[in-house]
Amino acid sequence: MELLRTTFGILWIFFLLIFFQIDHTTSTSERPESGTKKVCYDIVGCFEPFVTDPDMPLPMSPKEVDAKFLLHTNPQPLIQQTINATASSLLSSTFDPTKKTKFIIHGFALLQDEISKWVPKTTQAILAKDDVNVVIVDWVDGASVEYDQAAQNTRVVGAITAHFMRTIMDTYSYKSDMFHIIGFSLGAHVAGFTGKDLIANDEHQKIGRITGLDPANPGFNYDNSSVRLDKSDAHFVDIIHTDISTLLVVASGLNRNIGHVDFYPNGGNDQPGCNTWNSDSSIVSAVTDMTVCDHTRAPKLFINSINVTDECHFAAYKCSSYAKFKAGRCVRCKGKKSTKKGRSKCTKMGYWAEPPRRKKPVQYYLQTSDKAPFCAKHYQVQIHWRKGKGSSEEGLRGSLFIQLHGVKGSTKEFALNDGTTFHMVPGNTSRFMVSHPCSEDIGEVVRVTFRWKRPVCWTYFFCSQEEVYLKRIKIIDATLQKRYVFLSLEMDRNRDGRKDVIAVPSDEPEELYKKSYIKRKHPDKFVPAIVPELVPVRDGVNGPAEALLLQRESVEKRERTNGFSDDFSDIESSYSNAQAAS
Repeated sequence: MELLRTTFGILWIFFLLIFFQIDHTTSTSERPESGTKKVCYDIVGCFEPFVTDPDMPLPMSPKEVDAKFLLHTNPQPLIQQTINATASSLLSSTFDPTKKTKFIIHGFALLQDEISKWVPKTTQAILAKDDVNVVIVDWVDGASVEYDQAAQNTRVVGAITAHFMRTIMDTYSYKSDMFHIIGFSLGAHVAGFTGKDLIANDEHQKIGRITGLDPANPGFNYDNSSVRLDKSDAHFVDIIHTDISTLLVVASGLNRNIGHVDFYPNGGNDQPGCNTWNSDSSIVSAVTDMTVCDHTRAPKLFINSINVTDECHFAAYKCSSYAKFKAGRCVRCKGKKSTKKGRSKCTKMGYWAEPPRRKKPVQYYLQTSDKAPFCAKHYQVQIHWRKGKGSSEEGLRGSLFIQLHGVKGSTKEFALNDGTTFHMVPGNTSRFMVSHPCSEDIGEVVRVTFRWKRPVCWTYFFCSQEEVYLKRIKIIDATLQKRYVFLSLEMDRNRDGRKDVIAVPSDEPEELYKKSYIKRKHPDKFVPAIVPELVPVRDGVNGPAEALLLQRESVEKRERTNGFSDDFSDIESSYSNAQAAS
């Protein structure tokens, strides 16, 4: 049965690829003939083949594309008004020129002749949260044709939308920077062509913001920014990439940075939950969902970003690559030289995204969960390996697992390093990133369960019998920007005879507790074993030994305040030197 599903799935995918090239419209009377070098239409102007791909068809006429503008406003957001590019139509509508205006533009109409469901959902979500004008651009007639034709129709739809915006600006003395276009797939490029048309007409008429939801890749993946959405098309262009790679010939989403900020949730592909076979669906429906799931995740993420809270928002982190992000190297929002305003390396993805303070484009990464509301909380895991009895200099390999326990619950057990074996070297510190759905809040983390598993070895004599030795595990809560230290109850933190490191046998869970939690629940573990000998009073302090004890108390106080203190190793060393000086 599983083989049958796989075979049928492959055949269905090939059908979809063929479908992209088949015209399933009935009217072609106004379509440019093959080989035509130029077409001109009233109001929107003339169009020639792109230099990047001269064999692509030219755009259909505005009449055949039949773009409609559907207005929604408060206090009656469900009422839809069809308006056109005339002053009389605008003045008789509920359009409010004192408010900002959001345009929502759908993409390719695959196997449908109506607006995608995400469009009205986005409209209602925006109006429930923000008092603005929302205009839906319905160009289904121009999007439900063969893909190459639909891709070229984005140019004429962009010109039509730009003409409509100019009518708004002329009627109300409206400013272009009050426009925000939200476009998905082909709709993202419609937004780009709208911006280009406005600027070509008047360089001062630049759109305030364009949000590209996984901009379409086929037919647009060129360095030439004139043939696709680009950051030059608006004052602020933010992009959400969700399908930049695929097992098929061509990915649905564009794999290049084209905005002022480019967001890559889950690395920009393989969205959680998208590769799961839904046994409740038909084979055709299930395979179709799996085929387009990564691509259509972009509008779903955007919709959920509208209703974010302080506890659940799409926090994103500046990083040079997804590999570095997964290695936990990009969770700090402030760098070493971050005292100046605007140096934050973190932002929010989606509706409430903000432009970078610097002109240089930035790329951000984050992880999401597999279902709504999709937002996740990120934790950096730092594991400090130590050398113990029988340890070799080169270390050993093994599979690593960790589970976080908070005051409200626990996470699942995470397989670190994407579940592959990891090279553990004594004396090194390894970093990993894990994420947990915000909707399943575990509260402040107070305990960590660590486990490792030795790789399968078929010959005993050539298998490593080393143990793993830990000193501590640190967890950075990326949302709160706080760091916590976790220790085993067996570790010697105060030189009272217990072990400095703990040996963890293969496949045996080791519990580590937050340092402040141990102090509160197990005060006997932190009874000082060394009482410094006081020396004559100097400036109110009984010698350097007592001064360093006060320093230690200060560190502990700071830890209680923000949970972001270092360990006491540097103070212990200074303490020993102070005793010698005394």
